Order: sequence, then structure tokens, then C-alpha cells
Amino acid sequence: MRTTKMRIALILLVMATSRLFAQSAQKDTTFIVNETIDGERHAIFIDNNQKSEYYAAISNFNFQQFDDESYKRSTDYLSENKLSLTKAKPVVPWRDWVTLKQYDSKFYAYYPCDFLFHFRQSINDSTFIDWTGEGPEANKIIHQRKIDKNTYEMKLSGISYADRKITIHIIDPKKGIAVFEQTSTGTDKKYYLMISAPDITSVPIIVNVCPTQKQMELKFEDPDFEKLLEK
Repeated sequence: MRTTKMRIALILLVMATSRLFAQSAQKDTTFIVNETIDGERHAIFIDNNQKSEYYAAISNFNFQQFDDESYKRSTDYLSENKLSLTKAKPVVPWRDWVTLKQYDSKFYAYYPCDFLFHFRQSINDSTFIDWTGEGPEANKIIHQRKIDKNTYEMKLSGISYADRKITIHIIDPKKGIAVFEQTSTGTDKKYYLMISAPDITSVPIIVNVCPTQKQMELKFEDPDFEKLLEK
């Protein structure tokens, strides 16, 4: 059943991708890849149009057709482990976050060929939600605090990470850009770039279009997080 659902979701995504690509204005695009291999179209381009529909496609935090299943699995875990949800106003002013990439030393939003690799996070008054290719997962906010005007800390527990701490370092308040620092028991410290969803059009978007067959994702640079955190 889950495989069938995933196939339906992929068909719908292919249809949407083809429509969006047809609507892209060529004057606003710079191609990184533009080729046809064995009859299969593949294009990767930089879209500088701030009204591009691709932005909305990667910053949608509404539940889709099959998201209820994964979300329920995560809340069932919380219930089974007596991690009851309590309401409190988030200390972080920015609530919805989308992954941000670095290419040619510049920051970009990214519309992937395969949304299995797309990542978002959101914060509400009771949960911290990881939005992965498998669907949304709710985490209980154990503790949160504001360290200073550009630094926020959240301690979380959920089905994927029983003990996790995320420190949000705001490095560009005007554009809503942040470095997320994650630590969890038994894993190495991890850093990743995020951008506030309402501010996502403040950076260009790289679009990876593969309407009929999965292609390679664009290889991005590893940011110098130490340097970014010095700002």
C-alpha cells in the first residue's frame, strides 16, 4: 500500500514539475545543465524570478495526501513513551524553515529532482517538526531558551532522535538565514544551512527538472560553518 501511495505521489510530482518548467521564463534563468540523454530531458538552472512558482513548491508546510501516516507514527511514539505535548510560545521568531544550499560560493534555495531529499523544519507552540522525504515527524520540545537576539536553543525528543539539541544561529536576520547546529546522543555534531520560508525569495532558486526519469542531484559545496558563525 505504501509503495502504491509513493508511486501516485511521484506521478503527481512529475506532472507538477513539467507544468512549472513550462511556465519558467527563459530570460530569468541561467542553465547549469541542459541536456537530453537517451531521450530523457534533464535541466538544472538558476531561476532569478522572485515570483517563480518553484519557491512555493519547496516551502509548502501543508499536509499532503500521505503525510498523516508518518505524523501519526511520530505522535504515537511520543504517547507510548509518555512524552506528552505541552503548549508554550516558541522563543524563535522564525517558525518555518527550508534547507539552503551553497553553490559557487553563493546561497540558493533548491528545488530537487527527487523530493525524497528535500528537508524542512517547523516550530509551533507544542512541537518541532522535521519534514523529510518520508513525511513529517513531530518532536516534543523538552526545553527552549533564547541565548541572545540571534541565538536560540531547543532540546527535543522524538522517534528519530530520543535526545537532541538544536541551536539556531541567525547569521542574516534580514534574509532569515541561519546555521542550525545539531547534537544528539551517539552521533557527531552536525551543521546545516536553513532559510526562513517567508524570506525564501531573498535568494535565487536552483531548479533540477527531471520530468520523466530520476537524475543526479546537483553537487553543492560544503559551507565554511566556522567562518559563518563568526559573523
